[in-house]
Amino acid sequence: MSYDYVIRQYLKAIKDITLRHCKASDFVEFFRSESIRIEDEGNCQKPEIHVYLSDGKYFSYYGIPSMNELWPFLNALVRGSTGAIQLDSEELQLAKKVKGDIKLFVTPECTKCPITAELLYQVALVNRNVKLEVVDSELYDDLSKKYRVMNVPKIILNEKVEIPGGFPPHIVLKMLAKSSEATS
Repeated sequence: MSYDYVIRQYLKAIKDITLRHCKASDFVEFFRSESIRIEDEGNCQKPEIHVYLSDGKYFSYYGIPSMNELWPFLNALVRGSTGAIQLDSEELQLAKKVKGDIKLFVTPECTKCPITAELLYQVALVNRNVKLEVVDSELYDDLSKKYRVMNVPKIILNEKVEIPGGFPPHIVLKMLAKSSEATS
């Protein structure tokens, strides 16, 4: 089954974004348009995509979004273009309390990863104190070993705090906000 038609519909809503990539040409070329800028960074070992909005870096994706991770990635590009979020007022307050570097480890087959990815893409959008990196733990097995990733989704905050990502979004946000206070 081809998702080309659905992806083309997404592309109509994506604008004013820059995708800087390395070893992801086949994937990012599909996004090339007047309103999406594609730049080749060229010097890496494995695929990576860095997404920039007009006011700076939004997030990085280490790998090629596919299967269960493709839709949250596309939603993040639309959110970055439109500013649309789906956080309630309490979640938004908690998202603004999060500070630091977040690594989210995922796999394309993971069924809980898209929920956590959707949440963290929105956190990075509403809070510029957050640096988000989404990592395909199968492709970047070196990072998976370094951060002892046994299950996904797994969140690493500020290189110190490990948070399992399979909890409901408001619980993940509470853990991130509380851990941000403790590590800052």
